[in-house]
Amino acid sequence: MAARLYELHREASSDEEYLELWPGDRELFGVLSFAQEHATRLKGDAYRAAAVLRMQLAEWLRLAADPFQLSAIDDARAGGTSWREMALRLQYLDRHGEPNPGSAVNLRKRLYVAVNGQPGDRRQPQVADLIDRRAVETRLAEARFIKSGEARYTELDAAARTLLKHFKAGEIRTDPDDDGFWLEQLAEVVDDRRDASERANLVVYVRGLIRETAAYARRSEQPSAITDQARQAMEAAAALAEPSD
Repeated sequence: MAARLYELHREASSDEEYLELWPGDRELFGVLSFAQEHATRLKGDAYRAAAVLRMQLAEWLRLAADPFQLSAIDDARAGGTSWREMALRLQYLDRHGEPNPGSAVNLRKRLYVAVNGQPGDRRQPQVADLIDRRAVETRLAEARFIKSGEARYTELDAAARTLLKHFKAGEIRTDPDDDGFWLEQLAEVVDDRRDASERANLVVYVRGLIRETAAYARRSEQPSAITDQARQAMEAAAALAEPSD
């Protein structure tokens, strides 16, 4: 955006000395200020295009500053700054001219939403509590996933190795036009499960390979397995990879 702004000014005013004072493209606030100051030097489509770029750049700068302000607030609080003092510094005052600590608290919550929320989240203080609840739910879901993975890991590991053996023997049909991503991934990770989270994630690769193989079988209208042993290995792996409640 900064480079395009410069190009618009250069194309319209290539002989103007003011361009020698153009800030570097990394000085984005300086670019915004400079482009605003010299906006009327552009005419017609260039004027309109530059105005839109200034709008986008200002929005980008505002959003880019959110993580820094959130971090500064948290650091100030950790250092002992009260919400009242923070409100005073930010000039969040009530109708009597007194600092309003609640406004500073709400600013922190809005910033928290902006930095940690999802794209559709509205920047409102109450949404900060929703984000915290989501984080708790995510941690609980991860814990359940890991617990479930640990419970079936020994069987799933054996099933995955048996599955790979039948693939290597050519007893399970694979799409010749497919890149073999899931097969390669499973072969790479099966011997590299060092902690509970990694052991639990083995199911992801087994599911991916089962889905890919089943999809090819439907497209080709042929059974996935060529031998009974391979068919049994597929069925056993699929059963173990089924999501658990």
